[in-house]
Formats: sequence, C-alpha cells, structure tokens
Amino acid sequence: MIKHKIVTLEKAAGRVIEIGADLASSWLTDGEAILVDVREPEELEIEWIPGALAMPLSRFNPNDIEGYGAKKIMFICHTGRRSREAAERLLALGFFEVYNVKDGLLAWNAAGFESIDQSALLI
Repeated sequence: MIKHKIVTLEKAAGRVIEIGADLASSWLTDGEAILVDVREPEELEIEWIPGALAMPLSRFNPNDIEGYGAKKIMFICHTGRRSREAAERLLALGFFEVYNVKDGLLAWNAAGFESIDQSALLI
C-alpha cells in the first residue's frame, strides 16, 4: 500500500509589482494590460497618456476595475506614490497581482513614450 503525503498550499498574499515604463508601454501597446492613471483632473488636463483610464485617487473605487478580464492591471501617477496606494487598495479587494509603474509619469516621459502635453495651451 502506497501512502501519499498531502500538502495544502495556501494562496500567497497579493502584491504590488514595480515595473518600468518600458514594460508598461509594451503591455499597453500589445493590449495585454490596462493602465489606470490616478492623477487628479487638473493634472490630467495638462498631460495624459493615450489609452490610459483616468481614475483620480481622490475618487478611486477599486470595484470600478472589475470587468477587464484577464488583462494585467497597471497603475501610474506622477511619481509612483499615489499609484502604489491605488494598487494596494485593489489588492485589499482580493486581486492577486497588480503592477505599479515605478517613478510614474516622470519615468514614462524620460523614456520618450507617447503622452499628450497641453501645458503650453494653459499660458
């Protein structure tokens, strides 16, 4: 008679994974992920990333993220601090893995990725 040892695996706690702007841009372009911009409306009026979903942190409701299927979920803000907070809120709902763009829009712009800058229009 062969006895089998049964091991119970517990699901690891969800985590926020820091990614670079290059990977975020690639995933967004390929349709593998959604990019959620949590900057406030006045910031979004100045500059935004085409294809990003605007969900300001002050009004962010993690339940609004549901319905995007198997796509990866990435967050971005100006520096990466607020977007990390939004990602952590999503984890609290039971999402297993979410991504934060390290250094946010600053890194996105430094890498030369597309954004619409309207700051000159505000003068």
